[in-house]
Amino acid sequence: MRAFFMGTPQLAVPVLKRIVDSEHEVVLVVSQPDKRSGRRQKIGAPPIKLLALEEGIPLVQPVTLKDDRFRIQMEELQPDIGVVFAYGKIIPQWLIDIPKYGVINVHASLLPRWRGAAPIQRAIMEGDTVTGVTIMQLVRELDAGDILLQQEIEIEPQDTAETLALRMSTVGANLIIKALARIESGTIQPTKQNPAEITYAGKIDDEDLEISWAKPAEAIFNQIRGLNPKPGAHTHFDDTLLKVWWAAKAPQVIPDTAQAEPGTIIHIDKHTGPYVATGTEPLLLVEVQPANKKKISGAEFMRGYRLKVGDRLGTVVRSQGLGD
Repeated sequence: MRAFFMGTPQLAVPVLKRIVDSEHEVVLVVSQPDKRSGRRQKIGAPPIKLLALEEGIPLVQPVTLKDDRFRIQMEELQPDIGVVFAYGKIIPQWLIDIPKYGVINVHASLLPRWRGAAPIQRAIMEGDTVTGVTIMQLVRELDAGDILLQQEIEIEPQDTAETLALRMSTVGANLIIKALARIESGTIQPTKQNPAEITYAGKIDDEDLEISWAKPAEAIFNQIRGLNPKPGAHTHFDDTLLKVWWAAKAPQVIPDTAQAEPGTIIHIDKHTGPYVATGTEPLLLVEVQPANKKKISGAEFMRGYRLKVGDRLGTVVRSQGLGD
């Protein structure tokens, strides 16, 4: 089939590559525009753009999908099908209507659970142990289309959003080829989503980033790994905003925190770092990043900032700049 592909980040690269290497023809790649990033605000090309250029596939990067020239181009192209994965914008109905077989979407959850913008992060943050990838028929309503194919993926205890996304990308690449074959042969069997099972994965906002040390250790740990590698969970020490990139549960030899105020440093280990009281058992700060500094180990942070037992995290609420 002649397909167009819409995607932007690295997560979508294996899916596009798998289609390119198949018997199907990718006639156009649509990516979001280049953008500035990092401290130096250098302009960088999206990973999907780089793959399209490498493969010699026609590429467009419309600033808006309301662009008349883009619409005319798509109407003249007359593709058989469209494939979308992590493009980053709502696909308009006019574009869904152009291909013979419509547009299908690779979604990083087992729909109808975790419709929305941040399904990978929300699944980890909520403590899910199973997620998956869904190939769905795209419709106007957000992530509400019929399910075409699904595959479960276990969320490992040490998974971050990054490691889980890598596995999802591989699964999605294989699933999309199966879906394209069944659509072309007319053997696909769409399934309606169960409204009673719908949950929403809203965009990550500022309120999701601040660590509340009064929560159970497990919830904080899930928050930290769900927001890794970006944007990162954070707390405060004095007037310093501190991103927390990794933590670990404390061994049983660490003192009981039943009487300790959440956020209090209750134990110092010169080799491993500081242990912080939570709503349940303590957490060890394994890797952190002070504002506008590089990532360092918890032990380095402890020594550099002269932490001691009784110090508090999370007591300062004024905003500080975040490190990259």
